[in-house]
Amino acid sequence: MNDNQTTESSFPASLRPALQALVAEAGADAAESKELAAASEDELITAAMVKEGLELVGVNLEIDAAYQVWSKISLNLQAGWLNGPRDAADALIAVQGLCQDIADGADYAGFSGKG
Repeated sequence: MNDNQTTESSFPASLRPALQALVAEAGADAAESKELAAASEDELITAAMVKEGLELVGVNLEIDAAYQVWSKISLNLQAGWLNGPRDAADALIAVQGLCQDIADGADYAGFSGKG
């Protein structure tokens, strides 16, 4: 295995509950949202990278839920919509950062009540 590859076991176990909560909420938001239909090409590319990044750690979700994950990452950093990640690994780093903030109760994405 290439040392640069991320695997399911490389996502910190301590952040798995936050990741599960994030994925569950993103899926629920996606079911109620029509945002993906109006998304720009850049936003669709970003959502695809988030989807691919999460697949690296064993999380499979639909593209509309991946779009909502990036939306929550953007919200957490108090941005309208962040410029997309460079690649799937970069997207996964951003997801892990949000999960760390959720676990610490320091997020602005709605999990800790700050946002």
